[in-house]
Amino acid sequence: MLNYKFQSTVCRVEGAMNPHGIPVPYEVSEPLRKAGVRRLLVKVNGYELKRGLQGSKEFGSHLVVGLGLLQEAGVGPEETIQVEIVPDPNPEQIDVPDELLIALEQDEEANSRWKSMTLGKRRGLAYHVSTAKQENTRIKRVLDIANKLRTGTIHGD
Repeated sequence: MLNYKFQSTVCRVEGAMNPHGIPVPYEVSEPLRKAGVRRLLVKVNGYELKRGLQGSKEFGSHLVVGLGLLQEAGVGPEETIQVEIVPDPNPEQIDVPDELLIALEQDEEANSRWKSMTLGKRRGLAYHVSTAKQENTRIKRVLDIANKLRTGTIHGD
C-alpha cells in the first residue's frame, strides 16, 4: 500500500485562486501518479483532510489548501509541517451538505445537471456550500448554485 510521511513547508502559490500549497516531493508524488492515484487522505500535523494531488510547471506536485484549513490545522504560511498521505479508499465519495441535498431533491432540473457534472466540479460546489459558517449563508449559496445549475450558468458551462 502507498503510504508516505514527510516534512514540507506551506508555501504561497502566486497567481492561484487558492494561494497556499503543500509541496509534495517527487519520490512521493511520482509513485502515486504512476499508480493512478489522484484523491488522497492527508494528515497535516495530525489534522485530517481529503485532497487531490495537483501539479503545475511553476509549483510542481502539491496539495492545495486554503487559509481556513491551515488555521484549523494550527498551521500558518511558511511553517514546516509533518504530512502523512495515503490513497483515498473511496475517491468518488463526495460529502454533500444537507442543504444542498434537499435543494437537489426538490429541483429536478438542477439535480439532472448536477448528476451530469464531473466529480471534481460537484466536489467543489459541495465544498463551497460546506465552508459557510452560518446556516443562512449555506442556504444562500445553495439557492445560488441551484439556480446556476438550472440555467447552465455555473462557471465553466
